[in-house]
Amino acid sequence: MQILMLKNSFKKVGFGFVFLCGSLGFSQSFNQDASAVLSDVVLLSKGFVSSAADASVYQSSSAWYSSAKSVGKFKVDFSIHANVLPIPKSQKNFEVSNADFQSMEIRGGAQSVSVPTALGGDANTFFDFKIVGQDYEMQAFEGVDESFLAHPYVQASVGLWAATDISFRYSPKVKIDVSDYQILGGAIKHNLTQYTRKEGSVKSLEIAVLVSYSKFDLDLYFDEFKLEVTNPQPGSTPLAVVNSIIVDANSWLFQFIASKEYRDFEFSGSLGVTRNDFKYELGGDQGLFLDLFNQALTTLDEENKIGFKGDIGVNYHFKKFYISSMVSLGKFANCNLALHYKI
Repeated sequence: MQILMLKNSFKKVGFGFVFLCGSLGFSQSFNQDASAVLSDVVLLSKGFVSSAADASVYQSSSAWYSSAKSVGKFKVDFSIHANVLPIPKSQKNFEVSNADFQSMEIRGGAQSVSVPTALGGDANTFFDFKIVGQDYEMQAFEGVDESFLAHPYVQASVGLWAATDISFRYSPKVKIDVSDYQILGGAIKHNLTQYTRKEGSVKSLEIAVLVSYSKFDLDLYFDEFKLEVTNPQPGSTPLAVVNSIIVDANSWLFQFIASKEYRDFEFSGSLGVTRNDFKYELGGDQGLFLDLFNQALTTLDEENKIGFKGDIGVNYHFKKFYISSMVSLGKFANCNLALHYKI
């Protein structure tokens, strides 16, 4: 169904371009060529941004809890967090081949090539294509070229009735060179052990369920690239100039949690399912072709993308403070360290 929608979208985009530019004498072949180029640019954009979108899920869904126990009725747990996500080499590049494209070809005669994702490094790969017999070129996107992503945030959890806690999270906008990202969200946790706890038992295994919502805004800026004629002449106008990709991610987390205290330590683990919605947009010099790219990109907006993750954590308690550490495991490994103060 998505493939059919994608093809229909490109047809509409192409017909719209021909209609708008008909007075300039563009032929039906322009319609076909433009649609094919749009398809190829969307393919490259998708491969470029997917790893960063998936990484955002691990960052935004990390450490919503430190224990399956409730904070306590009308009590507050305030925490300051440092979050670090190492970027594995497998997420820094993706493969494309000439067989993937409708119009483009990899320059240099290679049949396939590895190009950077948004989490990768510089790009020196060019793709060649034709529109109505005219030769054009496009350079691959370049990534942020970082070995890890880190961001601080603050979180507050408030205990309510029935061993239920609500939590709120705020992260300031974090800069990576000229790019930036920000995370906001909230969660609700409900303790289940209260229904089975034996009277007088204090150190039992605690069980809870949690639901969280996170909003992740990622603005990836890079050196502008142009879709332009090969060997452009002075004064020639490119088809499009692109210098950024904007990712708007909304993530829901459904989590089953267990924790156990031992002296001043507390050990925890969880299994979670994430449901994520991603929307993408290219930024650059405003123009008809950029608008057409973004119209085509809407066909690749992902709704209800499901993921799975696990978490393991250790807390150390002292007086009204405690230190929590947690590692999330899955497609990425995310590390979180926090200092908590209980009021």
